[in-house]
Amino acid sequence: MTRCRLCRRSSRRSRSSPPPAARVPLVRTDLDRILHTACRRRNIDATGAELIHHYSNAVYLLPAAEAIARINTGGESAGRLETTQVITSWLVDHQNFAATAPLPGSELVQTDSSTVVTFWTYYRQPDPAPELTSAHLGGLLHALHHIAAPPVEVPAWQPLESLQHALADPVAQNALSPDERGWLKSRIQDLEEELAGLDWPLGYGLIHGDAWAGNLLWASHHDPRVAMLCDWDRVSHGPREVDLIPTWHAALRYGRDEAWIQGFVNRYGYDLRDGVGYEALLAMRDLAQLPGPMRRTSSPAYAAVLRQRFDAIRANHSPGTWVTL
Repeated sequence: MTRCRLCRRSSRRSRSSPPPAARVPLVRTDLDRILHTACRRRNIDATGAELIHHYSNAVYLLPAAEAIARINTGGESAGRLETTQVITSWLVDHQNFAATAPLPGSELVQTDSSTVVTFWTYYRQPDPAPELTSAHLGGLLHALHHIAAPPVEVPAWQPLESLQHALADPVAQNALSPDERGWLKSRIQDLEEELAGLDWPLGYGLIHGDAWAGNLLWASHHDPRVAMLCDWDRVSHGPREVDLIPTWHAALRYGRDEAWIQGFVNRYGYDLRDGVGYEALLAMRDLAQLPGPMRRTSSPAYAAVLRQRFDAIRANHSPGTWVTL
């Protein structure tokens, strides 16, 4: 679960292919260097840059430029992230959809083969900020799911893409033992086969790909203020149910209640439990909670979170509410 912080989401090698290049986890000095390199290339003022989030990606506030920089090291290609920015620009400019917009005139920067920096508009949040709820999320997704296909090729949805990238990462994969990685790869394959065999009642279309309430912001440039969706790294063409499962998962794993689900249903108009594949989608969303902490196990707090989640998933039970970071 990757929390959006814009205010404040593998290919097989042949036997003869060389192994991936070894690398070490990025630390703060590495991130700062990457940020300033990318900003220099795009003539963006990085004065006063502040690291405001570091989970799967690192997110910096650039106050002098009224911008956000996202440093992506999770395996997404520059081409994929460029498509993401094209789609979000189209949603904002041509569909009047409340999405975060790329910073005008600032193309992404690829600093090395595995690191891409994208620049986004900064949306200052109200203080104090009213709560953003599942009802806001349900309304936004209902609108998104009724938008026609954008005028660019949209990546096809791939289940657990981020987890596959983490398992192929020489650093992140070492967060688990060889036995645990073997079990996890087998579980992923089983789930992929189950999901591929489902008929999706809501059909296929443009989906956000990581649509949970943590990826909501207040659109401070609107009057009256409206909710907006951020963190579009997983935007794709896929079954619309994928965007619904995070709300039910939040109730099951993160302490939300039935009222949280009902608030979403009232705005979206569909109860996911009435369709097929509910249990498979929950299992998929469980596994989607692993890549973030896998990439940060040098921190004891993230290592503990990974252990809680992985052990619960493998044992097929949940020890109460999952810890969030």
